[in-house]
Amino acid sequence: MADETRWALCSWFEESGEHLIHPNDLDRMRRFKPYGVVFRVLTDDGEYTVIGSGTEQFRVRPEGLKLIRPEKSWIFELGEAVGIKGRDYNGTVVGIGWHHKEGKPTYQLEVAGKIKSKRYWSDDLEKLQVS
Repeated sequence: MADETRWALCSWFEESGEHLIHPNDLDRMRRFKPYGVVFRVLTDDGEYTVIGSGTEQFRVRPEGLKLIRPEKSWIFELGEAVGIKGRDYNGTVVGIGWHHKEGKPTYQLEVAGKIKSKRYWSDDLEKLQVS
């Protein structure tokens, strides 16, 4: 991941206030349930910051976000094919979550067309060799 990439958490709930989410994005945000999701910060116009996860994008006021710093363990992207250490199969990263107690990302994988319920640490995965 590039060093200039910025990441954020948006722990928004209804009780947080509708004012934090752009009115046109509010219904989608309610369905998405952003708690624990790691978002890529896409743009910032001062009033709203555009964040994204996969194909979803939302406009959120900066005070509704917590920027998090990429660590060396952040080495996988959404959509990236990865190897699972100790297994004879591979998967694709379909979600990046945040483990609040450990303060680091977890990865959700799709394997053979099915979303795994297990969350993986960076140490559980390996980059696949591209030939």
